Amino acid sequence: ELRSNRQSERPKMLVTLLLLLLVSPETLQFMTHRVASSFLSRVRRSNQVFEETRQGHLERECVEESCSREEAREVFENDPETNYFYPKYTECLRRYGPARSGNSDLGTCVHNIPNQCTPLPCNPAGYERCEDGQGGFKCICKPGWKGSTCEQDINECNVNNGGCEHTCSNMDGSYQCLCNKGFTKQPDNRRCRDNNECELEPGICGFAQCENSLGSYQCTCDPGYRYQSSTKTCEDVDECEENFCEEGCVNTLGKYTCYCDGRRGLKLAADLQRCTEILPCGSLDIGKNEGSLYLGRFFKGIPVMRFNFKRKQRTSLSVEFDFRTFDTEGTIFQAGQHQNSTWIMLGLHNGKLQVQYSNHNEATAGVTTGGPLLNNGLWHTISVEESRNSLIVKVAREAVMNINIPTDLFQEMTGLFQLNITVGGLFNDGQLVKPINPRLDACMRGWNWMNGEDTITAETIKQDERMQCFADVERGSYYPGYGFASFDIEYATRASSDDGSWAVNVRLSIHPSADTGVLFAVVSGSNISLSLAIVNSNMATQDIILAIENVIVYKLEGLTLCAGDKASVQLIVTKDRIVLESSGVVGSSPLTSLEMAELLSKLDKYMHISGLTFLGGVPDVPITSTPVTAFYKGCMETHINNNYIDLDEAVYKHYDIRSHSCPV
Repeated sequence: ELRSNRQSERPKMLVTLLLLLLVSPETLQFMTHRVASSFLSRVRRSNQVFEETRQGHLERECVEESCSREEAREVFENDPETNYFYPKYTECLRRYGPARSGNSDLGTCVHNIPNQCTPLPCNPAGYERCEDGQGGFKCICKPGWKGSTCEQDINECNVNNGGCEHTCSNMDGSYQCLCNKGFTKQPDNRRCRDNNECELEPGICGFAQCENSLGSYQCTCDPGYRYQSSTKTCEDVDECEENFCEEGCVNTLGKYTCYCDGRRGLKLAADLQRCTEILPCGSLDIGKNEGSLYLGRFFKGIPVMRFNFKRKQRTSLSVEFDFRTFDTEGTIFQAGQHQNSTWIMLGLHNGKLQVQYSNHNEATAGVTTGGPLLNNGLWHTISVEESRNSLIVKVAREAVMNINIPTDLFQEMTGLFQLNITVGGLFNDGQLVKPINPRLDACMRGWNWMNGEDTITAETIKQDERMQCFADVERGSYYPGYGFASFDIEYATRASSDDGSWAVNVRLSIHPSADTGVLFAVVSGSNISLSLAIVNSNMATQDIILAIENVIVYKLEGLTLCAGDKASVQLIVTKDRIVLESSGVVGSSPLTSLEMAELLSKLDKYMHISGLTFLGGVPDVPITSTPVTAFYKGCMETHINNNYIDLDEAVYKHYDIRSHSCPV
């Protein structure tokens, strides 16, 4: 009955409200139909389902009293919300009792039913607001979120890397651009700028050099040094411990040098680390003549052939042969007896024939020199005949000497007349009337000893190539690529002065037949104090290098030494300067002036120590003692301090070095 009374009172209340508005002074004017109609319609607030007015109706209809589905429909004015509300409303009644029970929890329960956004169905982190709907709700997401409840984060980095230059880092509902290490983010928060650590922190590398790079920096050292981060210093790299070199290695501060054993025919390869074979070059014809006898086979003047002739009857000496040489002095042969010192010696002195003779019984001796110059490299026929106590020497079958010898050379011994002949050497050096260097670089062919056929000598020579002569020769010394010659040469400029001045003035004429080898060296004790060598530069050219100990101090580069022509080399060294020149090309030094001064000072000390001069090679020393240890191969003529160097005058010379004959 009460509910029906309230329903009948509603029209009356609306009429009363309208009359009050009409009699108000402020409304005594005409209004448009649209404005007037607004008073008769319900206006919902934007984005809300339940307004305060509807909440009041809900309070009266369903809280203060129990309401039916139809009454709830009048409150919500739509079916979806009503269908959503009413089942939950009956649940509230079941839980908290009927309306007239006065339970306050019932009001709370009922008022919360229509609001779909309570409890909040949206993701708290991703939603911006919740819009209540007719039996539903709508979650409005913040930027960076998606999904019905804003539960899904949008990964902005998946699209064009989020616009970031380097790294895009996704976050819940957002993202950020990150820069790689060594970069700083620019004001647009997207691009990155490189940090120049070398400028930002000047001492970051300590004593090393700082080089900036994109996003980083590097502490660098000069070649041959390694950066040590703990001390921020550059430490020398010992490349020798790291096996950079195939054979010998010497480490120095910031550098290293590789060496190869030239005695085994090896040289440093183009990469300056590996070793490779020394290559032949030039066009020397080293073909031998099997029918010739080389007289200079043994350096010490030991005879190359010995004969002992025995006859039942007294016989006279008779010898004939063809002879060729460029040498000026030496022994051709000696004939006579060892025991009684009756002998003759045919040799060469200053290019002419010389005969020395001695008769021990008669106490006579003499020296005779004469005839034409024979050291012109041409073949000359020479004969020596003993006739009636005289000795006749002929050149080209013309007598050039007739020497009185009172005693026959054939002496009777044990019932036979005997005669000894040594070729290319002497019985005994002390027998000579006048000293002569017995070493003779000469060639003999077509020999006839005592008017007999000598087949044994020819067969012996044929079997031993070292006893044969080069087929064609020219003036010069030939180095076979093994062995050397050594000399005791004084380099002091004034022997009577004690100021210590010295000078090395070397002039060479070279025709190499191998691309690497030592030309000249001064050895002080066990140290190669100074050395001059040719080294292969590439397939077409060679270099000439000058070294003090194992350091190259001067170079002549890009020379065509293997082209087939002779080349001249001039070297001048004093305690304060070096000149190296070849055919108009002047050498240069790879060293600084300070480095050069230090090495010249070291050389000056060596030059005041007694030493030996070597040509064509160096003695057996460690391969790291000097840049090149290979023997020179080819022809060479040498002048030192304006004196011609005769290899026959050497302190030592390898047997196979030819002092005065070079193959063409």
